[in-house]
Order: sequence, then structure tokens, then C-alpha cells
Amino acid sequence: MYMSWFNYLGLIFVLVIIIPNIIFALKNKDGFKNTYLNKIAIIFEQIGRYGCMFLMVFNIPYTWLGFYFPGANVIYIVVNTVLVIAYCLVWLILWQRPNIVRALLLSFIPAFIFLFSGIMLGNIPLFVAAIIFSVTHILISVKNGIVVDQSLKIKRNSWVTVITFILSLILLISGTYGSILGYQISQLSNLDKMSVAEMLEYDCVDKNNKISVAIIENDNVTLHTYSANGEEDAIYDYEIGSISKTFVGLLCAKAVHEGKLSLTDDIAQYLDLPTNQYYPTLERLLTHTAGYAPYYFEVSMLGNKFAHIANDFYGITKARILAKVKSVKLVDKDYPFVYSNFGIAVVGLVLEQIYGQDFTELMNEYIQNELNLSQTVVAKQNGNLTNYWRWGKSDGYIPAGSIISNINDMANYMQMYLKDDLPYASQTISNIKDVEANNPTYEKMNIRIDSIGMTWLRDDKNGIIWHNGGTTNFNSYLGFTQDKQKGVVILSNLSPNEKIPMTVIGAKILTAD
Repeated sequence: MYMSWFNYLGLIFVLVIIIPNIIFALKNKDGFKNTYLNKIAIIFEQIGRYGCMFLMVFNIPYTWLGFYFPGANVIYIVVNTVLVIAYCLVWLILWQRPNIVRALLLSFIPAFIFLFSGIMLGNIPLFVAAIIFSVTHILISVKNGIVVDQSLKIKRNSWVTVITFILSLILLISGTYGSILGYQISQLSNLDKMSVAEMLEYDCVDKNNKISVAIIENDNVTLHTYSANGEEDAIYDYEIGSISKTFVGLLCAKAVHEGKLSLTDDIAQYLDLPTNQYYPTLERLLTHTAGYAPYYFEVSMLGNKFAHIANDFYGITKARILAKVKSVKLVDKDYPFVYSNFGIAVVGLVLEQIYGQDFTELMNEYIQNELNLSQTVVAKQNGNLTNYWRWGKSDGYIPAGSIISNINDMANYMQMYLKDDLPYASQTISNIKDVEANNPTYEKMNIRIDSIGMTWLRDDKNGIIWHNGGTTNFNSYLGFTQDKQKGVVILSNLSPNEKIPMTVIGAKILTAD
């Protein structure tokens, strides 16, 4: 793929840019007339040119991030394709008109392609080379164009061209983003027309995609695995992502049941923290109303990006989590709902202190011995699929989303709540706080967060208790009706941004008449 060390799309873009230049050179045996002979500018222009061409194709390890936000790959392809086509059209239209207009256009377009690619790929060497190339190439081209173009209106024409080009770029970028947004909205409207079976079939077109579904209705359990290969009974090991947080909430409920903690306790009662400031309660942490951000930037995150370690949280230690708790200043109030991986990481530190045991060992023992889920493991990092997240032994974010499980275990986990098998499970799913954390896009798909329990999200309008999870290469959903008559688990090895998310499918199953 073009996001490995070899970027074949970058190679295509470079080749298309080179072709008209080669044709021009063959048609004009005397070559390009370079009347601007500043040696320094020419040397740096050549360094920038060939550097950009090389770096458009070859990604040097630890110097590039890759596409770092959803849809970046689409934007990269669409914008560069349009710019390359524009470049070819300029050559075609202005072939016989060597003037300042052509000089500016044929300078700006490749410069913008290289700069834009460097930004979209997070490629530092390409971005630097593009800056060098842009400055020197535009300078040389304009100087040569002015000599060739003897018009008395050179100054005015050049400024008009520059302004027009800048406005065109703004229009191009706006149009691209607008088109993508429009496409996404149209796709959302199409979801209403699709059945669950059609959604699953659409998601499984790729032969590598696996989706396992468990539906429990009136105590009847149906298990099915969907894939292009028709492996209906296959059992796969999936990362369940943030559904892991519900296990943290359940262990907290056990601690409350045993009298080891109270949800109204602040974390300073359990952690080694300075006494001169306010710290949030367990209740606020579990309901994402403590005031903490989703996460806080650490230098190791940048290192993970450049090392292409998919898990951004890898290497952020428990000590770093505790240090951040000490530095973040909060006040004693319920903050607006902000889904916080950091907050759950802090809960993990509290559980370690309460039980006097490393969180990973503690949770694995709880899952295996008390919940009897033999194939559900914290920070396992491997299974019978591929591309699992890496974790370190002392990583602080492990509580927030590190569990690997399969459809059998997760169906059994859901039944614990439906059947009230644990004396404290109902406490985790009951309404602790009304948060009204809805947005119009999700509401159109019957995905709501009206209130929250101990990490469990509650859709009170449709009567659903649910949680979803997503890592780089997996996304999942677990939900059941508040009357506990129907539940669904969906596990997949699809990225959360790939095709139709499991949350959409799960909500559709639970809200179907």
C-alpha cells in the first residue's frame, strides 16, 4: 500500500508531473531557457526538486506519520489528482505561450502538490524539501517568465495570476472538504434504507474482514460470524477497545459491594497526591464528568507516530498518569460530559491501590476466576487475527481499552447483566447522571447518550444501555434493552472509520420493531 515505505500513489503523481516536461524537452531541443543564473538558487532548487520527487515515493522510517485523521487519505488522493490534472491542462493550453502566467502556474502547482503531500502524510523531510523547492522554483520561474514576457502589463498580470491562483486553491480545498462532507451525509441517509443483513454484507466485501454477532432475545442466543469466505462458525479474537471500560466499572462496583470504596470518595484518599488542591471523585471519573480531557499529550505519542506503533498510548506509564493528575487543576463541580480515556486510567490506579495488585494481573484474575471468561484477556496483544495494539507492562492507559475477547465470552458477559448473575452488576448500568451528550448526526442513527452509569452509556429515549469500542483495526458494540429482554454483541476487525461502524448496526438491531 502507498502508506508503507513505498508510496505508489506518490510515484504516479510524480510521473504524471514529469511527462509534460519530458515532452517539452523533446520538442524543444535547445531545452529550457534559463536566463536567471543565480547559482545558489539553482542549486537549492535542484536539491528541493529531486528531494521532493524521491520523498513523494519513498517514506524514510521514523520521519513520517501517515494519514493522521479520518478521511485524510481521500483528501490526499482527490486534491493531488485535481492538481495534477490542472498542471497537465496548463501545459496543454499554454504550450505555445511562454509568459509570466504559465511560469507562475507551472511553479505554484507542483510546489503546492509537494507541500500538501508533506502535510497530509506528516512527512517532515518532504515538507522541508517542498519549502526549499517552492521558494527557489517559483523565484527562478518568475524571473525567467518576466524576461520572456515583454508585456507592459507584466506586474498587473502577475498579481492577478497570483491572487486568482490563491483563490482557486481556497475554492479547491473548500470544495474537496464540502464534497467529502456531502458524501458522508448522503451515506448516512442511505443507512436508513439498508437492512442489518445488507450492512453486514457491505462490511464484509473485503475477504479479510470478519464480523461476529451474538443476539440474545428472550434467553435465546444466536451466534454468527460473517466474512467473505463464509466462515459462519469461526471464532476470532477481537480487540474490544473501550468496552474494556465496562469491566473497570464492574470491578469498581465489586469494590463498593465489598466496602472497599465509595463512589463519593475523591481519588486523593487512595493515591499519593498533594493535599492542597481538589481531586475528582470516583463517580465523576466513571461518568466522564470529572473535567479531564480525553487524553493529554505525551512526547511518547509523537514517538509512537513516527515509529508507526498504532497504539498512541503505548509507553505512557502509570507514573506519567499520576504526574498529570498532580498538574491538572480542577474545581469541585460536575463538568460537562467529555469521554475520557485518561479518567478511566486514573480509576485503574485507584483499583491497584485498593487491591494492592498490578492492574493487568488484578483484572485478568477477576475476569478469569470470577467472571469465568476464559478467552478474555487484558493486554494480551495477540490472537488469531492481525494488527493488535502493543502494550507495555507499566502502561497507564491499559484500563481504558486493552482487552481482547471473542464472541462466546462477550455473549456470556452480556448475559451476566441480562440475568443479574452478579449482585452488584445492576449498580453499574443504573442511571447515575443525566448528561444529554447527543449530537444530531448520531441521533439520526438512533445512537444516543442521555444518561450514564458506571461507564455504561444509556439511551433513555429508546431504552438501551450500551457501550462501543474502537482501536486502530477493530471496532465493536455491546448493548441491551433496559428491560433486559434483548441484547446484541458485534465484534469486528474493521477500523472504526471503515465502512459502516458496528455501533450503527448494533443500534439498528436493538431499535428495530
